[in-house]
Parts: sequence; structure tokens; C-alpha cells
Amino acid sequence: MSNKAAALSLLLLATLAGGAQAAPARKDSWGKPGVSYLKYRTDAAECLHHVETAAPMKLPLVDVVFEMDMAVNPEGGLDAMYAYADQHRMHMNRNWREVRRQATDAVETCLAGRGYSRFKLTKAERQELEGLRAGTPARQLYLWRLGSEPR
Repeated sequence: MSNKAAALSLLLLATLAGGAQAAPARKDSWGKPGVSYLKYRTDAAECLHHVETAAPMKLPLVDVVFEMDMAVNPEGGLDAMYAYADQHRMHMNRNWREVRRQATDAVETCLAGRGYSRFKLTKAERQELEGLRAGTPARQLYLWRLGSEPR
């Protein structure tokens, strides 16, 4: 996975999941009643590809990587980035917020085009979500379950 793809993966996961773990909890997420888990994950991957091609970033990715203060091995994938972020208790900094700002429209357009819509998380749902690390299967399953149920 390229560094750009890894950064955009984090962004897409943050958007689908209602915000990055280190960021303040968002009050909404995206869902589609009745969607299967396989389709949910496939749509996420396809929207990542859409964002990577449709939302060119004006902030050089090298700035983001240098701020991580680590050697990024593209073969290490997201696990290495998550481990680094956990170890250093990273918060969403100015560069991450700028990347997110630039790509948000493309992410939301892709999700809406696939039939997803925003839904509000309850306080209890937000609290439970905060206990699940971003990018983990447990968090993905939790958000899929919430988003696939009719509200």
C-alpha cells in the first residue's frame, strides 16, 4: 500500500467511523439499512479508490509522513501507522485536518452515491465507539451493525 493510500485509508475510516479515535467524538456516522458486511467493506474500499483519484491533495503527503517522525515502509500498511499513533498518542494535527477537509466532499459524494446516509449516534453509541480502536475489525463491525439497522 502506498503512503498516499495509507493516509487516505485513515481518512476514509475516520469519515465512515464518525471521526478518528484521537479526535473528539463525532455525533454522526454513515450507514445503509440492510447492507451486508461484505458490501459495507467493499464500498469503503471502492470509495477509498474514488477519493484517491477524485480528490487530489494540495498538501504534499511527504509533510504528513515527516510529521510522523518515523520511517514509513509501504509494506507495513496501516498497522504500523496505528501502532505509531497509539504509541505517541497522536492527535489529528493541522496537516491531517487539511487532508480531511480536502477529501471530505469526495468521500461523502461516493458514500451518498452508493445509497449511504448520515445518521446520528446516541451518547451511549459514541461512548462505546470511543472504546474501540480505529481500524480494528471490532470497530468496523460495530459501526456496520449500527449503520445497517433501520433507524
